[in-house]
Amino acid sequence: MRPDRFRDCAVEAYGAAGLAAEPWSDGTRRPFGVKVTLPSGALIWHAITVQSQEGDDPSQPEKVVRGTAPEPVELPELAGRVPVQSVEEFLAGAVANLGNEEVSHVYAYSASRSGSTSVYPGFGVKFHSGAKAYCVFVRAGAPGREPSGEHDVPREI
Repeated sequence: MRPDRFRDCAVEAYGAAGLAAEPWSDGTRRPFGVKVTLPSGALIWHAITVQSQEGDDPSQPEKVVRGTAPEPVELPELAGRVPVQSVEEFLAGAVANLGNEEVSHVYAYSASRSGSTSVYPGFGVKFHSGAKAYCVFVRAGAPGREPSGEHDVPREI
């Protein structure tokens, strides 16, 4: 799945899970991302970077590959101040719960059992096509406060 379609898919998934979300970009540096508003009013901005499926030519129409969508998961509670790990799990779960047949697996970075680690919080998505999306949290803002500096996301918001 290409980044613009995944961004739209993520915005839809977050909305279906009860969160306000809108496309976000940081110019050419991060052309794709999403700004998410949590129930408390806290904000998370995450970038979207996609590793394309092998042989993908962006000048040609995208080859969509479908399979079995991930099993639905229970979403963590996001009431009040919450650990950023819960936000990772919620957003990853919201994407999994959308039932998109292009998505094969979704995982929160901090809860990943794959042995891979990320310096920054966020989540990843694997597609049946072999493409992957990386959703790294870039900024966070507590309700009524200025957002954090780039990649200075607190442990709790």
